[in-house]
Amino acid sequence: MDLVRQSLSKPDERGNVTSDLFRFKIRAKVRQLVNNYNGFLLDVGCGDGLLYENLSTKQNMLRYVGVDADHESLKTADDSFKNRKLSGLNFLKAYAQNLPFKDKSIDIAICINTFYNFHAKSDVVETLEEMERVCKRDGFIIFDVRNKINPFVYLSFKFVRIYDTDVTLNAYSLKELTTVLTSKGLVIKETIPIGFPIAMFAPIILVKVGYR
Repeated sequence: MDLVRQSLSKPDERGNVTSDLFRFKIRAKVRQLVNNYNGFLLDVGCGDGLLYENLSTKQNMLRYVGVDADHESLKTADDSFKNRKLSGLNFLKAYAQNLPFKDKSIDIAICINTFYNFHAKSDVVETLEEMERVCKRDGFIIFDVRNKINPFVYLSFKFVRIYDTDVTLNAYSLKELTTVLTSKGLVIKETIPIGFPIAMFAPIILVKVGYR
């Protein structure tokens, strides 16, 4: 799997566990979705901060904060951006299910390349509920779904223990995750297929939801 990951990674990201091309495409699309916006952007499960690459150099008015439960990843992110003297970035240790922010204080809440590694669906639901809690009514939420309807995703996740004994992989349908937010009055603004042109069968679906 390390060889597969390396072959599916951009040269400047090889060696990083979050560097495969699917995840790269997701980050690139999210950067497009948030470009030209102002306000406070939160990246839940930020890891080593790869989402902020390039995004943080654009001339916009966004302020960025990344949260993650892994101290080593946060240290890598913090050191990386400090060395490049990029300002407007903060990294905090926190759990996605208990975000340390006030109600309706975030303009854009993002969680990508993360939910499929959570141990249980209840953790995903709690995180989405927390993202809804902190997101302003004129803001929006972005997350991705590893689509269990896709046969490649279904089989590779189902038999993950054969090729990797140290990882948890869980796939979901689009409806079972979006319902968590639409039941609270949000609406689906956009669904973007990653890896296949038809969202219903794409291995990954990027979702943008908001109140308006």
